[in-house]
Amino acid sequence: MLNEGFVLENRYKIVNIAGKGGTSIVYRALDLRANNAQRAVKEVKKSNGTDAYNARQESLLIKEFCEKDVKNSFFPNIIEIIDNKPDALYIVQDYIDGVSMEKLLAYYPFPHKTVLRYAKDICSVMSFIHKCGMIHSDMKPDNIMVVRNDVSFENEKRPDNFGKLKFIDFGSVIERREGTFAYTPAYAAPEQFRKEELDEKTDIFNMGATFYHMLTGRKPMNVAVNGKLVSSEERFVFDKGANAGLVRIIRKCVSDDKSKRYRSCDELYEDLYKTENHTYIRTTGIIAGLSALCLGLSFFSGAMARKVKSENFIPLVEKAENASDYDTRAAAFEDVINADGSYADAYLKLIELYEADDVFTADEAEQILRLVNENINELKKNPRYGKVAYELGMLYWYYYFYGAENGKQSGTTGKIASVKWFKEAQTDIFREQDPDRYDIAKVYCSIGEFYSLTQKKENELLKKNYSADLWESMISLNEMVETANAGSEIIILETYKTLINLENSNINEFAKSGISYEAQTELLDDIKNKTEKINAEEGTAAEAKEYILTFYDRILESIKGSV
Repeated sequence: MLNEGFVLENRYKIVNIAGKGGTSIVYRALDLRANNAQRAVKEVKKSNGTDAYNARQESLLIKEFCEKDVKNSFFPNIIEIIDNKPDALYIVQDYIDGVSMEKLLAYYPFPHKTVLRYAKDICSVMSFIHKCGMIHSDMKPDNIMVVRNDVSFENEKRPDNFGKLKFIDFGSVIERREGTFAYTPAYAAPEQFRKEELDEKTDIFNMGATFYHMLTGRKPMNVAVNGKLVSSEERFVFDKGANAGLVRIIRKCVSDDKSKRYRSCDELYEDLYKTENHTYIRTTGIIAGLSALCLGLSFFSGAMARKVKSENFIPLVEKAENASDYDTRAAAFEDVINADGSYADAYLKLIELYEADDVFTADEAEQILRLVNENINELKKNPRYGKVAYELGMLYWYYYFYGAENGKQSGTTGKIASVKWFKEAQTDIFREQDPDRYDIAKVYCSIGEFYSLTQKKENELLKKNYSADLWESMISLNEMVETANAGSEIIILETYKTLINLENSNINEFAKSGISYEAQTELLDDIKNKTEKINAEEGTAAEAKEYILTFYDRILESIKGSV
């Protein structure tokens, strides 16, 4: 145990003990090399080697998550892992000035609006984990910290203002899907009790159980009593007057039948968003209680039509998801869109299909544009429309005629066509859902508009006036492409390729706009260094890497000649 005033590694001055666990102690400390910034120092004894190993692996995972999710900052930043002591491992991270959600819920349940807001954050984090190829398997209020606002959570049993969330304890996050893993009985899904295969829908159940605790202030019943499974109907009982939209969402999340739960966190997020914005309204009678018989009949027939549509829709989605060959899959997802033009996943699946061979053909462009245009009014009502527009922009930017015999058109044609979609992606909803890609869309849009502008220009004056703005956009794109986890290696390399091509074709204009030799060289060096670190040994990624490195020296000489 470290005493108050002790300085660890000549840097972290211990202030007090912030908390204790079975095998660890957490201290609050001051970072003497960072203006006395507060840190949390977790001490894990090495007497049980497994505990220290697991703590180290968990910290490395949190560090990876934090680096990939910088702007959302749902994860604590790991400053340092100190593993040079014989008796203990020390993990240093930013200090979270707050309390666990479970502690807050011990006083009162949350208002339904707060539940919806936090539920969306939880959904976003879980979606992020799933896209990293992992599942959490133990989401619960005790693993969520609520950051302290100006009011003191310690002295206020029911603070009026809740802070943002930070997620802790990722020891249960797993990559493989089968086996026996620890779980918390109150939030566990039936398949966890049965030791069956776990997947993303297991996390959705855990999330639903967490939402239930937030809404009711009560922990759910344990998944099993005396070794016997307890049904969700018994475990999740709602009070009269509970928000109908949330009750419906939670019941779907915690269905004992996995096939009846939400298919993905994105689908769940969409439902939470609709509920938050009053899309779902509790019906108290058949439209003001039989005030108009014909209107009542119309309501009934409409409900029946929706029921039939729903029954027909699910098989269409399943058929599309299970299709193996390209033509069958493309046709099946078109059928899904024809059945429900607002279903964002179908458009995104088509885009993935087009990208699979690194070629976006004219026929594929005709198909997706026809489907989008025919259903644009419905699609725009979907909160994931911004994501569809963003992915369309990326599709045009990188894959339009890419690799085809007429690939020469891909230099500017696709980039100009992408501008429309990057503009469409700039919605408030998309900015909230994915701020990184929202920012990327803005920069791609700016550069794409430059391509369009220079094609239309009648003299060099127009280009000169635009050069300074283009340079700023290039700098922004270079900074964001890695930190925002913009996509696969080919996307990153093609972005660098675009940047050096822009540099090469605008050297003189940049010089005339006052962009120094040092600044232009610094950008090129940065691109070269990052390119060299990317492991691309074959295919289009290797070609792009070779292109960048080959042209580096040539462009550098051109810059020297322009200044």
